[in-house]
Amino acid sequence: MKQLFIFSLIFLSVFSCTPTEKEERSEKEIADSLRTKKNIEETLKKKTDSIYNTLEERLKRIPNDTVPVLGYRFIISGDFDGDGKKEKLTEHYHSELTHKETNKYYNGLDYDQQVDITVQKYPYSFVLSDNPKIDTLPIANTAQLFGIAYMKNEGDLNGDGTDEVSYVVDWADWSSLNSWNIATYKNKKWQTLYSFAIWDWQLPGLPESNKQYGLFGTQGHTIITDDTLNDRIEEELLNFKGMVKKIKMNKIQVIYRTEEADEDSMVIDLKKLPLKK
Repeated sequence: MKQLFIFSLIFLSVFSCTPTEKEERSEKEIADSLRTKKNIEETLKKKTDSIYNTLEERLKRIPNDTVPVLGYRFIISGDFDGDGKKEKLTEHYHSELTHKETNKYYNGLDYDQQVDITVQKYPYSFVLSDNPKIDTLPIANTAQLFGIAYMKNEGDLNGDGTDEVSYVVDWADWSSLNSWNIATYKNKKWQTLYSFAIWDWQLPGLPESNKQYGLFGTQGHTIITDDTLNDRIEEELLNFKGMVKKIKMNKIQVIYRTEEADEDSMVIDLKKLPLKK
């Protein structure tokens, strides 16, 4: 009983005392922090509303008779699951609004309008195999997306009996900075084997649509309707050697963008790389 009485006195003395200077300062800091948080939220809301209203105004200026352009779809073949048979991988570009295949571009719009209307469709890009046992290869599901800028069968790079796939996302933005990704099909799912930095302008153009690059990134976008020209562009695309060269099994040489914004090459030992999901 004596111990209980002493504990009760301590408990009452702790919780009935007036706040210390440290406690008062802590409450003031909390109040200041809440006010700062509220100010930040209000500022962000104003900026978001401003961006939304500007986008709405720009969308209103897009002509109703704008002609949709399907855009190029990549198709590659190879043995991607290691069963000894060739499969076909086909690029798909869907809208989250309709969950159906949609066009990538519009004829008669400037590049800013192309980006605006693309964002409104909430596009997502993925690759399907004609072998239903092979899982979907997801490319990207962000709003600022034109699909795939480049895709290639690299052959068996790591000696596991399956062909690897290189792909680059075609971002609907104004930057020319990008990443080259190498994917491999392992344990019944696609995984990233390796990725490295590149510039968009290192890639060949695409049929039906070509970007123009300036000193500070993407400056424009041209829709190509000449079939002969599109055939020539596709031939150059298919003959492009890419940025990856197999030296021997598990060793590749890549051409990449350095942190100093230079182009360089390096040798990668794939055996030492952890797979990324």
